Amino acid sequence: MNTDSFNFMQEIFSTVLRNSLDLFAYVDKNYNYQYVSDSYLQFYGQGGDSLIGKTPLDVFDSETYHDSILPNLIQCFEDGKPINYKSWLKPKGQDEEHFLYVTYLPHFSEEKQQVVGVIIIAKDVSEFKRAETLLAKTANTDALTNIPNRLFLSNKLNELSQQSNRHTDRYALLFCDLDGFKLVNDKYGHAVGDRILHQVAQRLQQQIRQEDVIARYGGDEFVILITDRATSTALNAVRNKIFNSIYQPFNFSGEKIKIGISIGVSIYPDHGLEPDALLERADAEMYSSKNSYR
Repeated sequence: MNTDSFNFMQEIFSTVLRNSLDLFAYVDKNYNYQYVSDSYLQFYGQGGDSLIGKTPLDVFDSETYHDSILPNLIQCFEDGKPINYKSWLKPKGQDEEHFLYVTYLPHFSEEKQQVVGVIIIAKDVSEFKRAETLLAKTANTDALTNIPNRLFLSNKLNELSQQSNRHTDRYALLFCDLDGFKLVNDKYGHAVGDRILHQVAQRLQQQIRQEDVIARYGGDEFVILITDRATSTALNAVRNKIFNSIYQPFNFSGEKIKIGISIGVSIYPDHGLEPDALLERADAEMYSSKNSYR
């Protein structure tokens, strides 16, 4: 490459480094910064050449440095291959974490025949990640009751069916349907009915453990996933707690509104190996239980 070509390429790279929103830095084999772009300095609240000769430990909190940054730097130096990772990284002195896509490019010296430094390129996608998380929460949450919805339950059951040991792991589904809820809607209106559904969800949540899952399946139907204790004794205890909770009157504007609940149970793997089969079994048992009291 002649001098003119070299100068031309240098101008291009300088323009990119100076104006790109991406973050650029270079560390030597001792992990000391030898170059940081203006965008890198501004993003981490630094100024001028304040980072030259310092290490990423001066930029990030200790946990972030030792859990995410240092292991990837070590691997890049040892393997001599590019490293790509994404992670929430917390700068030192800041309360807020940033979600970054990070690339480490090894600088291999032909003269020394070894990796002598690492080029760091990072892109901040925190806002995108937060929006993605919010969208996922919205997609998996029932807007009325603020508990997981049918989609979340379906994904959870599919995940469990793929992970479970079909001979030893057990979990149970409680398919719950409210009794007398249509009469509430007819007499008091859908606004009151919606408030009752919200309170039912809260009451049901109070009867299960944190590791269990309750989801609004649709209308006045709820499904509870009981994990790791699918014995008859434990399930009967949970069912009785639910009965007692829901049978307590709901108070609205001086009115005491009473409803009931019917519950059907299915157990993995006793009653099926696939989520749909388990849901159908619990649903059928729930309707059988409901009809037996008519």
